[in-house]
Amino acid sequence: MEKYFECKVKYVKMQEDGKEKKVSEQYVVSACSFGEAEKRITESLSAYIQGEFDVTDIKIASFSEIIDGTGDGDKFFKAKVTFIALDSSSGKEKKTSVLYLIQSESLEAAESDLKKYLSDPSITISSITETAILDVFTCA
Repeated sequence: MEKYFECKVKYVKMQEDGKEKKVSEQYVVSACSFGEAEKRITESLSAYIQGEFDVTDIKIASFSEIIDGTGDGDKFFKAKVTFIALDSSSGKEKKTSVLYLIQSESLEAAESDLKKYLSDPSITISSITETAILDVFTCA
């Protein structure tokens, strides 16, 4: 079963002023295992990063779905959404929270994109925060 993994990568990056600086960047890949996630992030970034880089951390991502928002957004936002459903056995309301990753240009646009995507009046957006994620590599 395919899932999302957050990967941290460290390498020496050339700055605009010509100086080199060691940076740590965060990416997301879709994969079936930690080994496949490391292989996919290495293959994906080797086209963009000159020289050596290290994958320093891989963890299973906490969000369940990635939403590609409208526009040319280059930021990623993590949104916590609460759904309210009626428990058929007890008849009580039951709240369930789900995390989404949204690519958008601003916090306001991310909220709008999420509302359009879900189009469900019974949801409550508990929080939306900007992440340090730079890009997402999913299976084609």
